Amino acid sequence: MTKRLYILAGLSAVFSLLSFYPGFSLPVLAFILSAIFIVFYFLTLTQFVKTEDKKKLGRVRKFIEYTPFAFFAVFILRRIGDKPAPFALDIITVLLWIGITVYSFVLLFQLSEKRVDKYYPKLKKQEQKHKTIGHHILEWIDALIQAACLVLLINLFFFQLYAIPSESMVPEFMIGDRVIVVKTPSGPKFPLSEAGIPRMRNYKRGDIIVFSNPHYEDGKKSEVRSFISQLVYMLTFTAVNINKDEFGNLKADPLVKRITGVPGEKLMMVDGILYSKKAGDDDFSAVQEDATWATWDLNSLPLSQREMVRYFPLSEEAYNLLLSVESMRANLNISEAAESARLIAEEFEAMKPGRDTDISFENLEQIIPFSKLELTDMFMNNEQTARTLLTVNGGSAWFTSFMTDWTRNPERENLFDRRSANLNILAKLVFGRLILRNAQLILNNTTSAEFRSDPQRASLLADADIYRFYISAHDQRNFGEFPEGEGKFIPENAYFMMGDNRFNSMDMRHSYNRHMAAIDPGDKYSFLYRSNLEPRYVNSDRILGGAVFRFWPPSRIGVPE
Repeated sequence: MTKRLYILAGLSAVFSLLSFYPGFSLPVLAFILSAIFIVFYFLTLTQFVKTEDKKKLGRVRKFIEYTPFAFFAVFILRRIGDKPAPFALDIITVLLWIGITVYSFVLLFQLSEKRVDKYYPKLKKQEQKHKTIGHHILEWIDALIQAACLVLLINLFFFQLYAIPSESMVPEFMIGDRVIVVKTPSGPKFPLSEAGIPRMRNYKRGDIIVFSNPHYEDGKKSEVRSFISQLVYMLTFTAVNINKDEFGNLKADPLVKRITGVPGEKLMMVDGILYSKKAGDDDFSAVQEDATWATWDLNSLPLSQREMVRYFPLSEEAYNLLLSVESMRANLNISEAAESARLIAEEFEAMKPGRDTDISFENLEQIIPFSKLELTDMFMNNEQTARTLLTVNGGSAWFTSFMTDWTRNPERENLFDRRSANLNILAKLVFGRLILRNAQLILNNTTSAEFRSDPQRASLLADADIYRFYISAHDQRNFGEFPEGEGKFIPENAYFMMGDNRFNSMDMRHSYNRHMAAIDPGDKYSFLYRSNLEPRYVNSDRILGGAVFRFWPPSRIGVPE
C-alpha cells in the first residue's frame, strides 16, 4: 500500500513537470504551486510511513482528496498566459489528470476507515482522539470546499443549473426560471484549452440550447474573465454573477435560445415568417414548425402566463397596426404605385417657380445627400425639405429622381427584397404627397397656423407615423437571405438561434451596434433607417449544452417543448 501512495507522488511529479511554463509571468505559478503541493504530500507521507499514526494518515488522506482539485487548478493556471499550450500537451495533461483522479479515488477507497486496517494493522490498536469544536469547524469548512470543487467539475462536464435572466424565451422560460442544462453530449472542454470530451450529438431545429455569446470579443483575456465569472456563478449556485462589461452592466452571456437554422440551409424571415432553402431547392419555403415556437403577440398568451411577463413590447392595437402595414406592402400594386409616383413628381415640377437649368448628377446629389435620407428625419424635416426643393436649382429634378428612380428597375431577387422595396415605395408615396401639399400651402402664402393645422397634412403625417412605427420594429420581423450569396449555406457544425419572444430577443439576427441601412438597397434614393440586422451563425464549439428540464418554480416544473 505504501508503494501505491508513493506512485501517486510520482504521477503528480510528472503532472507538475508538464505544467512548466517558460517565462516569467502568472502561469509560472502553476509549476511552483504544484511542486510545493507535491513536496508537502511527500513529507507528510514519509512521516506517516515512519510512525503509522492515525492523525498523520488523516493528513495523507486530505492531500489525496485535494489532489484532483489542486491539479485541475494547476492545469487552468498554466494556460492563463499569452502563449497557448500545444494541443498535444493539453491532451497528455488531461489524460494524466484523469488517471491521477481515478487513482486517487481508488486510494481513498482503500484508506477508508473500514479497510485501512488491512494495510496498516497498527492503526487498529490506536484509540480515536476526541475532536474539539475547532476541529469540527475545520471539517465543515473542508466539506464545503470539497463540495464546491465537486460542483464545479460537475457543472463543467456533466450538467449545470442555469437561471433565466431575460424574457427572450417567453413563454417557454420566464425570468427567474431555473433549468438543468446537460453538457456532456455537447463535448465540454477543459477550461482555456481545446482538450475535453468529444462531441456526441448534433442538434436539430427546435432544440433549446445554452451557448457562449459570440457578440463579445474573443481572446485569452476575455476567456479567462469569462471562466472566472462562470466559476463564481457556479460555486454560488447561480446567486452571484460578476460577468459584467466595462460599464458595469451584466453581460448577456451565456445565452439561452432555440435552434432555428441548421447546417446546409439558407434562411430568410419576412413578416415574421421564417423561410428556409437548401441546395437544390428552387426557392425558399416556410418553416412550418417555427410558427409553433415564435411568439409575437404577448397579449394573446393565457392570463396565467401574461401575469408573469414583465415587459410587453407592443400593445394588441400596435401589433394589429404592424400586421396592417405588412398586408399593405404585400398587396401593393407596383404599376399603380409607379404611376402615382410619376404624377406626384410631375405636379411638383409644374408648380415649382422657374425651371431647373442643366444640373449634373453630382450637383443633384448635393441638394439632399443620400446619406441624409433617414426616414424619421426626412418626415420630421418635411417642411424645410419642401422649401429647399422649391427654391434651389435642381429641386424638382431631385424630387423627380427621388420619387421615380426605383421604377427603372422594379424587380427584386427574393421575397425579403420585394417586401422591403414595397415598404420604401409606400413611405415615398406618403412623403411625396406631403411635399406636394407643403409646396401648395407655401406657394399660397398660408400663415404658420394654417400650415400647421392643415387637415390634409395632418392625415399624411399620421400615415407617416405608421411607417415610422413599422420601421422601428422591422428588424424583429424581417431579415434578408442568410448566409448571403449564391451557393452559401450554414456550414457543418454551425447553427442559427433565435429567442421565442421575437420582439424582445437580441439573438443571432442582430448586432449590438446600429448602422444606417437602406430600406431598399436597389433604390439609390431609398429611405434609410437605423438597423441592427447582422445575422450570424454559431459554431458548435460555443454550445455549452441543452436545456432539458425546468425545475423551478414548482408551478412550472416540466420539460421544455
